[in-house]
Amino acid sequence: MDIVKSIQVFQQVVEDQSFTRAAENLNLVPSAVSRQVGELEKWLGVRLVNRTTRSLHLTDDGRRYLEKMAEISSQIEALKALNEDKSHLSGKVKITAPMMVGQIIVPDLLSEFKARHPDISLSLTLMNRKADLIEEGFDVAIRAGNLSDSSFFARKIGDIAFKTVASRAYLKNSSPLNEPSDLCEHNCIINAALSNSKRWSYKVNHKIKAIKVSGDIESNESACILSFVRAGLGLAVLPEIYVREDLASGRLIEVLSDFASEPLPLNVIYPSNRLQSPTIRALIDYLVTSFESAPIGDRIVK
Repeated sequence: MDIVKSIQVFQQVVEDQSFTRAAENLNLVPSAVSRQVGELEKWLGVRLVNRTTRSLHLTDDGRRYLEKMAEISSQIEALKALNEDKSHLSGKVKITAPMMVGQIIVPDLLSEFKARHPDISLSLTLMNRKADLIEEGFDVAIRAGNLSDSSFFARKIGDIAFKTVASRAYLKNSSPLNEPSDLCEHNCIINAALSNSKRWSYKVNHKIKAIKVSGDIESNESACILSFVRAGLGLAVLPEIYVREDLASGRLIEVLSDFASEPLPLNVIYPSNRLQSPTIRALIDYLVTSFESAPIGDRIVK
């Protein structure tokens, strides 16, 4: 039994959530994939997956072993790379990022990184939910907000400032807006991707206060919300990078600027710092240094 190969096959099955798709990606027949996973289960003495004709689910043991296998795979890749030319990187890196930065900043950065290292394969998944890096097979995640999961390593790459904005037409025909409590009289466009989407935070008397808001438009995507704001349909809180040009041109107006809350930190996180593959380490270092040389606030949204 080739334990390393069996581990790789099992990881592919979990990534694809299918024995058949894993077989296609590994250029194997499905029976060979099933046999490899079965031999791995027999060798470990535990059941790793439960499967039916329509679905596949990791067992509790499967989740625990998958995490350990990720560490083993990382160590193997690092060992293989010890004598490689460090200027020539290869391999595949899976990245996940939130939509609000993933759509407008991350692709440009990854394009630059790819140009430097053409033999690296990149997979970028944008999602508003917090992905399980181990179970879903991601090597790197970019996350906004304060981190609570101490099981991962993290490096800060910047901050995201937010602005409360509206069109001139909307403000002209709406109630006065002098302080956060006045938001109750306004149509607030809700970002459904946020956990506290109907509570907007402002600094009032040197303390952060959550203001309950409501409105008749919701979206889980910042670019859509920006379009609604431009159309004069309400107020919204958006990342500054989305609205900078609109504010500079006068197309949108910032309100409640005296009460702006603290910016959200942006971090790159990854499962392991031990014997990390040179490719993943190079990408993480690149993201950190790129944001150091050109902070989020200096990046222009087209």
